Amino acid sequence: MRVTTATTADNTPRLGPRDRAHQQALGEAIAGYRLLGWKVSVTEQGVFLPLGPATTALAMPARIGSRVLADLKARMLAGPVTVIPGPREHWIFLAELVALLPTHLKAPAEVQFVRSPQRIALPPTMTRYGSLRWANPPSHSRHWFPPFTAVLALARTAVAQDR
Repeated sequence: MRVTTATTADNTPRLGPRDRAHQQALGEAIAGYRLLGWKVSVTEQGVFLPLGPATTALAMPARIGSRVLADLKARMLAGPVTVIPGPREHWIFLAELVALLPTHLKAPAEVQFVRSPQRIALPPTMTRYGSLRWANPPSHSRHWFPPFTAVLALARTAVAQDR
């Protein structure tokens, strides 16, 4: 099957209403991230936050992530958390490295560390299953990242309770 798109007189693709809405949401998101002081990069694939020496992320299935987020909120430690849609939805917790990540530190099999020089996709980046969204969005009062040790400890507890 071949897909064609309409073009304008100068041969640029003509955007449909959904494309225009997504482009507007993308522009607003980028401006918002930059107002928070985040150094995001933008590519054809979407909006990305590069991880640096002081930041990491922990990825986990939604069933564990929802418990971890609830526990972080109860402790007033909840930072930004993205949701990657799909048949097996994953949540990505942005976290601060308060110390070097020890090589002997083990995470449950369901939890993966994402470290520099990797980058994290941010909403409204599109996937084949839909747009990324926030489980816990950043705001001007809550754009900091919690310590990774707190996120990891609560993820361990959630995984143990899941068994």
